[in-house]
Amino acid sequence: MHTIHALLDDLKINKQHRRIVLAAGLGIFLDGYDLSIIAVALLLLKPDWHLSAVATGLLGAATLAGAALGGLVGGRIADLFGRKVLYLIDVAAFFMAALLSGVAWDVSSLIIFRFFLGVGVGMDYPLSSSYIAEFMPKAQRGAGLSWAFTLWMIGAVVSAVVGLVLLQAGPNAWRWMFISGALPALAVLWLRRNLPETPRWYIAHNRPEEAIQVLHSMSPNVDAQSLREALPRQAPEPVQMRAWATLFAPQWLGRTLLVVIPWMMVDVSAYGLIVYLPILLGGFGIHSHTDALLWNVLFDLIALCGIASLALTTRRIGRVFPQIAGFALNVFFLGALGLVALYMQPPIWLLVVTIFGYTFFNNFGPATTTWLLPVEIFPTDLRASAHGLATACSRVAAATSVFLLPSVHTAVGNGWLMLILAATALAGLLVTLLLGRDMEPGIRSLEEVSEVAGPNIRAAVAIVD
Repeated sequence: MHTIHALLDDLKINKQHRRIVLAAGLGIFLDGYDLSIIAVALLLLKPDWHLSAVATGLLGAATLAGAALGGLVGGRIADLFGRKVLYLIDVAAFFMAALLSGVAWDVSSLIIFRFFLGVGVGMDYPLSSSYIAEFMPKAQRGAGLSWAFTLWMIGAVVSAVVGLVLLQAGPNAWRWMFISGALPALAVLWLRRNLPETPRWYIAHNRPEEAIQVLHSMSPNVDAQSLREALPRQAPEPVQMRAWATLFAPQWLGRTLLVVIPWMMVDVSAYGLIVYLPILLGGFGIHSHTDALLWNVLFDLIALCGIASLALTTRRIGRVFPQIAGFALNVFFLGALGLVALYMQPPIWLLVVTIFGYTFFNNFGPATTTWLLPVEIFPTDLRASAHGLATACSRVAAATSVFLLPSVHTAVGNGWLMLILAATALAGLLVTLLLGRDMEPGIRSLEEVSEVAGPNIRAAVAIVD
């Protein structure tokens, strides 16, 4: 007995797989680019528009709030109507909002435009991750997802460099920083223009003929003719799409909490540091805009090394162990910096070790694994919905952090702020230890991983050879 799933899992990596990873990952690139460019733009916007702490927080949080809505809605649409339905619409929304952000006339208009930009970004998260997971062979799935996520940090590095260059263009340089995000969006639109629907989605909707066509286009060596001859003898039982609320049913609740809570905890610290690192560094004695931006570039490059290290090793060590180790080291590095900062100005060597140590292991672990796990441990009809829910909750946490961090920083100072962020990492660690047992996807097929959660999960179409 053979299934289309098994054929997909056993395909050799080819140029079509690489194009899929690139096309999906470039959507993540846009998120990294835009979320990092705001950190540079705020250096100019704060004095130019005389922004209060509240206005600064709203500007930083607007895109994240939009991403929460986009992830929640986009994930469910992707499960019901297909992965590619929104695959161009979401990037087109990003493109238009990036242009409009560059011509904003006041704080309110900029907040609105960046909110809609966030909606496009949020929709892309469950789409891109589900798309890669459902196409990649099982042995390379974790690496493929991880390599795609490196494009987030590449986007952040590119935006930091672009920001550094545009910083010399005068007080209105922030407008060109926002507009610059429209250029990579055009490249994504072109690359995605004719991508197919995933075979797994077709199978989940009882459309095996179309799944075979896509499979054959992926690898012409697949014996599509024998599969078509087997179809008349196959009487697949219709698969009913489960409701979104199924994610909170008893057999799924543990997995839902596992993908939601750790992602929320990691984004509280990660997005706060990403958006405000140049400003926070001023509190540690680094006041030059250029020096702060160079730190930002180093921060992004070390994060990129962390994600790449996971991509190179995840086939052997999985996803759950790096998440546990990453959270534990986050607690150590942020906690150490916070404790020292309570009593003295941390020396530069300690700042380097703790900030860069946190950055590497956070991206080797939970900052990446929390993006991977939702699409690996849920079945096809819930996969994008689960990732969309996790995306939405993580963006609510990130938006809250970005909104409150300037005020909290002003109220409690560097030391307590770092300790608060360390406490969120500790919460993520405890949840992963409690709920992550026996949840390691490894190199198992997506169908095998999802079957563990309940006896009612099955392959939708079996084709007898």
